[in-house]
Amino acid sequence: MSTVPSKAGEIFDILRSEVLRGQYREGERLPSERDLAARFETNRGAVREVIKKLEQLGIVSVTPGGVRVQPVEEASVEVLGHLLELGEIPRPDLITQMLDVLGAMMSVSVRTAVENANEEDINELAELTEKLIGSLGTPDVHHESWRELGEKMMDIHQNLVLRLVGNGVRTQFLGIAMEPDFEPNIDLDEVAGNLTAVRDAISSKDAWAASTAMTIHFKFLKERLQVAASQLQPQPLQPAQSARSATHG
Repeated sequence: MSTVPSKAGEIFDILRSEVLRGQYREGERLPSERDLAARFETNRGAVREVIKKLEQLGIVSVTPGGVRVQPVEEASVEVLGHLLELGEIPRPDLITQMLDVLGAMMSVSVRTAVENANEEDINELAELTEKLIGSLGTPDVHHESWRELGEKMMDIHQNLVLRLVGNGVRTQFLGIAMEPDFEPNIDLDEVAGNLTAVRDAISSKDAWAASTAMTIHFKFLKERLQVAASQLQPQPLQPAQSARSATHG
């Protein structure tokens, strides 16, 4: 069996870390395929595989003049997990930034869904939101309930861009927020109250009220996580079960 995949993975991890840590400046060329193959004692095919993965991540670009480092701001959303792993972005900052994005997207999604929903859709959205409330305290079930509610909203409003961007951000957020070592003080009764306001607005077909309630929910989560993070600085924020249960959007 070929060892190229495992070797390529090892090289990818090293070069990814070097690029993200600034060992190569923005616009600077990486060493040639030949030089990289010699450095890692592998063949050029493995190096090409690594370069392709780095390009897909958005941190390098392949040009006629060679492989050049791209600004991290131009990378894909998948780079967030790598930055976190390397400690390049403090966990509290990253989680609160992603809550901002998730909150904005879910606010738009629930508003457009309610605006376009028929009576049957409204009933299902309300039922799914009630299921979401009932799953508080059970992280895996709560995560799945958020997914079901999000999918239903997407099915109603059919906004492909919102779906694709949301999928990427939600996946990255869940990967970041699943660490089990920290338990911020998030009152699940308050979370339930916020989500109940979302459910009631959906039931009354008030799109803007549903949007506002969703924004309030994510703002509440962000504020509680910021408080928890400030109490632990400089330790990294690692939400545990109660936080995961409340934030899986």
